[in-house]
Amino acid sequence: MIEKGMLLYFIPPYFASGLKNIEYRRRLMLVININEKDNTITLINISKVAGKPNCFTYPFNVLIRNFNPPLPMLSFAKINDNYVIENFAGLERFIYKNGKKIDESEYQNIIKRYNNYISNNRVELILFTKSEFLETNKEFLYEESTTSL
Repeated sequence: MIEKGMLLYFIPPYFASGLKNIEYRRRLMLVININEKDNTITLINISKVAGKPNCFTYPFNVLIRNFNPPLPMLSFAKINDNYVIENFAGLERFIYKNGKKIDESEYQNIIKRYNNYISNNRVELILFTKSEFLETNKEFLYEESTTSL
């Protein structure tokens, strides 16, 4: 069962502005909302800090200080984009590190910063269907999503 604070590890079919993902690299996504009414999950991208010296010049990036476990390295949450997908049977195959959640205080900090950010800024929704997700991630359907990055 997927819960808030867990991470999913998959290739997003699209990025912001509807750009098709042509890199085909898996990304870590933090579950921030589960909407049972419309059966969707909202996620935000988690990215490593290494190699991104300017990542904190943007108000929409939130440092995750207490990252390990489950994250393998210092990371940040990108709260300006939301990825929304149908919560379908089989999506749990993409749960990262057997469902180990990020630190609760870090999660609450991300949610607080997210709520402050969305009160004054536009957040882009990146929507993709179950079929788009499965087509993009077909090679990982039967692989455990517990591997390190």
